[in-house]
Parts: sequence; structure tokens; C-alpha cells
Amino acid sequence: MLHGERLLSDIRDIARGFAAQRRERQLRRELDPTDIATLKAAGLHLAAIPEAYGGYWQNARVSQRVQCQAIRLLAQGDPSLALVSSMHPGMMALWREPEAPSTGAAEWEAQRRAVFGSVVEGAWWGTITSEPGSGGDIARTKARAEPADGGYLITGEKHFGSGSGAMTHMVTTAVRQGADSPDWFFMDMRNAAWDGSNGLTLKTPWDAHGMAATNSHAFTFENYPATRLAWPGTWREVFEATGGVGSLSHTATFLGIIDAAMRHMREEFARRGQTPDTLRAFEKSEWTAAHREAALIYQCHEAAVSALERNGRARHEAALAKANIALLAESVMTRLCRISGGGAYGRSSPLGFWFEDVRAAGFLRPPWAIAAEGLYSMSWAGEPGALPL
Repeated sequence: MLHGERLLSDIRDIARGFAAQRRERQLRRELDPTDIATLKAAGLHLAAIPEAYGGYWQNARVSQRVQCQAIRLLAQGDPSLALVSSMHPGMMALWREPEAPSTGAAEWEAQRRAVFGSVVEGAWWGTITSEPGSGGDIARTKARAEPADGGYLITGEKHFGSGSGAMTHMVTTAVRQGADSPDWFFMDMRNAAWDGSNGLTLKTPWDAHGMAATNSHAFTFENYPATRLAWPGTWREVFEATGGVGSLSHTATFLGIIDAAMRHMREEFARRGQTPDTLRAFEKSEWTAAHREAALIYQCHEAAVSALERNGRARHEAALAKANIALLAESVMTRLCRISGGGAYGRSSPLGFWFEDVRAAGFLRPPWAIAAEGLYSMSWAGEPGALPL
């Protein structure tokens, strides 16, 4: 990645500062837009933009690892902010990764240039695709898109809009009149009021056990202006063409939490004056298991990133990594809380916050049911990494 070393150095410094504020940050219930401004100043938003369009991204084989490392570092300081930040590269991949279509190439290229250009000028993109009752399945989108003045007007209910209030643009899905399946759209959210005066009404503010400061609010849209992706094919073609890069960036958040939690536990042992010889048998057993599972988490993600670097795409490997990491991260945090004891229930300990934060890995993007169906379909292609006889 162009400027990759400098970017990681700057993000590490920022994350260390956030980690020093951990107590205060874990008690937050809202995203602070000034944090996004800090990340912009470091150039994190440009890491997802192709070099030819003014960004740092060169290609998936050489840039995805740096992208993931930046998110992972950030999560050690502030998991909520890292999760929000991971949405932006996932959205940019919708325009960056698909090959030019055989028809409509000029329109597609013009839109790519406009989207990437907005980021170079300071935009930060997020997503609000989920709908109540859909189970996270884009194919079940019920929001409607009506043509108007060369664009569209979106009407429907949406939730889990991570980064609301700090994102300049949001990607969503809706069904056009007469269409059998949804399409991708994006909306300009700059200076948008949430009182219904311009078609956007805040329905339910985000109030979660984990990832509490992500502003993942629920909204009602009524004739809100939107632009359809210029891709001439289906929404699924665009999504699958991303090759797993968005999932890997998202999952990197949870590696960062495990990094911080394992380090915290080692520091807690030192504060207690505990040594390898003084831990009780149960503590030794749980610590050994947490150590083993943390290593598996790291290897799952490394295997997927390495597959992407070899092949240019790793959708199957990324999906496997996401599911395995979701299970293992929750197990690691359970074990660390057991070792820590009753103090883990106190809000002065970061462990309880991290425990709830890692649970988001299984519930979000995509949730368990959709993730399982996707893995079942991909399983018939064989196991990545298997050695043929």
C-alpha cells in the first residue's frame, strides 16, 4: 500500500492515545465525530481508494494486509470506532473490486471516479442496508425506490446504520418499481436533519450492550434522495466481486480486541503478583485455552489474508475466518472473565465491555443465519487449504 508504513505508524499513535482513555471511551454511548476527523487527518479514509484516483490502495494482493492492520490497531484503542471505520473500505470495495462491465462501462467508470473523488475531498462512507424482519438478508429488502429527477427516492425502514451522524454518505438497498430483486443505492447524508423534514427520521437511537458508541441508529426514510449504483448487473454480482476484502477488514476489528484483552490479562497477572507457578489449576487451564484460541483466531485471519494475497480474492476463506473468529473470540473473552473473577462484572474492568463487543462479530455483516447458509453453499466447493491426493 502506498504510504502504508506511515499510515500504520500514525494509526498506532492514535490507538495508543485512545487506549489511554479506555475507561472513558468504554462508557461512551455515542460516536464522537471528531474521532473520524482524527482518522481522516491520518489518511485512513484514503487507504481504500485506488492510487490512480488519489488514494493509497494499489491492489488487494499488496494493500489488504495494511488495511486490516490499521483497523486492528485502532480496535485496541476503541473497538466501536474501529467497527465504524471498517465499514468504509467495505463500501469502497463495491466500486473498486468488480472488473469493468461489458456494457455500461463508461457510466460505471464515471461513477467510480465521482465516488473515489468524494473520498479524496474528505468524504467517509458507511452503510445502512439492514431492515427490521429481514434477518440481515439483502434479498429480503422491502424499501422502495421510485424514479425522480434523474435519481431515485427511497422509502422504507432501515437500521444498524453504523456511523450515523459522522458518515457523509450511506450505501443502502431498495427495490425499484417492477423489479424482482433489490439494487444498491447511495445517499448523501451531509447536513441531513433527522426530524423528518427532508425525508429522514430517527426512529430508534442505538442502545446496545456492546459496540455501544457506533451510532448504529434506526431510521425511517420517506422519499429520501438516492443514486443507484451504475453497475448494469445484479446487486449480488457486485457483492461477490469484492472477493472477501470487506469481510476481512470488518473481522480485523475483533483481532484487535483480542490483542488488547490478552495483553490486559497479562498485565493483570503482574498487578496481582501472580506468576506461572502461583495460578490455580483452573486459572492455568482457562489461560492455556485462551492462549490456544487466540492463536487460532490469528491464524484464521492470516490464512484468509494470505489466500487473498496469493489469489487476488478469498471470499470462501474470509467467510470461514469470520465465522470461526466470532466463535473463538467469544470463547476467549469468556475464559478471561472467568480468570479475572467477579471484578470482570464491574464497569471499571474493560473485560466485560470487550466480551459484549466481540459478540458483534457473529451478529453483524452477515448475522449467523445468513453466514451459515453462505458457508453451506461454499462448502460444496471443498475445504480451502486441503491437499489433494
